[in-house]
Formats: sequence, structure tokens, C-alpha cells
Amino acid sequence: MLNKINMNKPLKNPKPLLRQTTIVLETLGAMIKAARIESHRSQADLAERVGVSRYTISLLEKGNPNVAIGTVFEAAIIVGIPLMGNDPRQLTQLSQAIATIVQILPSKGFTKKVELDDDF
Repeated sequence: MLNKINMNKPLKNPKPLLRQTTIVLETLGAMIKAARIESHRSQADLAERVGVSRYTISLLEKGNPNVAIGTVFEAAIIVGIPLMGNDPRQLTQLSQAIATIVQILPSKGFTKKVELDDDF
């Protein structure tokens, strides 16, 4: 039987994030906030463009790890922060290159080596 996960509820005891992850989230949030202010947009304006609440934008700008990654990326692109470049052709080429690399990688992670008992 599969457990259904309620995506709106945070986990009871989530694993703490690495410090580096927290720094990246806070830095990207601060960059989005700075770009938003520089472009004379309110949180409400950005929220409307992204399709979320003003509260979510507030959380995003503080580096809250519970904001969906798609929401963070959408906000970054809207305020003009290039994540992997701005040119759609370059992004397509990058995506295709990564897909090629993924195809040659093993489909599963490494498995433990099984020691054979060949002592007959």
C-alpha cells in the first residue's frame, strides 16, 4: 500500500540542511529581492507575475527552503537573474548535452559488491 504525502504539510522531522545549502538559498533570495527592488516592483507585483501569494515571495526572499524550486526559478528569471543563461538556444543545447551524459550513465546507483563464497 502506498503512503499518500500531503505536499502542503511540512515533514515532522525534516533533515537539517547543509550550511552551504542554507547560504545559497539565502543568497539567491537576497539577489531576487535586490533585483525586484531595483526594478521598482513590489512583492505583490512579483507575486502576481509568478502566480503565488505575496507571503510566498516574502519567504522566497528570506531563503526559506520550503518554497518550490520552480517558484524560485520563475521569480529569478522574471526579475532578470540569469540562472543558466538567458538565451533559449543555449539552454536547449545545455539541456541536450546533459541528456546525452545522463544516457551513458548507469540507470541505477552502484550496488554493493557481493562476495562469493567459492570455498567448496
